Amino acid sequence: MILAEDLSFIQAIFTRYILPICFIFGITGNFLNIIIFYQKHLRTNSCSVYFISTSVFNLLVMFFGIIPIVLPSYLSYDYASYSISYCKFRSYIVHVLLMMSRSSVALASIDRFALCTPHIHLRFLNQHRIAIRLMIVVCFLWLLIPIHVLVEASIQMPGQRCGAGGIYSIIFGIYSAIVTTIPLAIMVIFSSLAIRDLRRVRARVHPMVSNVSTTGRIKKRDTQFIILVISEVVIYFLSTILFPVYSIYMAITSTIPKNVDRLAIEGFMRYLTLSFFIYFNSCSIFYIHLLASKAFRQECKQLIQRCLNKPKPNNTMIVLTATGRSNTRRQFNCLHEHHPMNTTFKKN
Repeated sequence: MILAEDLSFIQAIFTRYILPICFIFGITGNFLNIIIFYQKHLRTNSCSVYFISTSVFNLLVMFFGIIPIVLPSYLSYDYASYSISYCKFRSYIVHVLLMMSRSSVALASIDRFALCTPHIHLRFLNQHRIAIRLMIVVCFLWLLIPIHVLVEASIQMPGQRCGAGGIYSIIFGIYSAIVTTIPLAIMVIFSSLAIRDLRRVRARVHPMVSNVSTTGRIKKRDTQFIILVISEVVIYFLSTILFPVYSIYMAITSTIPKNVDRLAIEGFMRYLTLSFFIYFNSCSIFYIHLLASKAFRQECKQLIQRCLNKPKPNNTMIVLTATGRSNTRRQFNCLHEHHPMNTTFKKN
């Protein structure tokens, strides 16, 4: 019983204190992600479509996922344990949004591979309009595929918890392992291929050439996007790899008798895989971008500077004096020094 009490105490700490902090940072970070990638010089890039989509889905995941976990820890009342309709809806919508977010990262990996590949017939995937269409298809598919969750999810006894039960718990465990592993495999495979092809491109192109045509050369901005995608793949892998392992383990051991300590350990692992790490991934993407890319840090810095240091209207007035032309030029130069043009991520 001591082990069960210790694990329950640790879980309560994570829920009451760690998750709310993650929620606050996650909301801020995902909003900043959307603002940055929706800037005029970035939003036309196909990869920005996936970054923006991922951030939107992550915001929704946090609202539908984290809040219903944190509130019961303070109110001592979990509505999902008493309302079957709410239990079904929450299980369905969180799963749908998580899969949409994962699929966005997987498509971003394919997009970067299409950019770097020497096979011209695959480069059509690296287009803004194609990215939008693919995201619409992904959303439609993930609204349909998990319909079974709406049917089978229910309040389980003993424990009065919302989830899968009976034979469906085994089926759902196998299903979850498969649909979680597929996007992960796509991310790893296509990110690796993109890195390989990028190295080949750099080996063929003269180091002093920064901008290139579609015959096999890559813009510096697109290289930065590749770095961002790879950083997302890494954090997704680290935060998700336990879930398919846990799902397969539970499906295999569902009929084996277990003692109290083993049940406590399994319950704690269930909490980490289903209620902590998956939301940590949704909250951390913006900060992973900051760590991974210097160009992204510069974009954030310039965004903050533009918000805090808005140019005053009188700075742009033409001073008509006896030396009006030179004064106007001097004032323009002064304005340019204080507000340099934003060239980060732009085409070089």
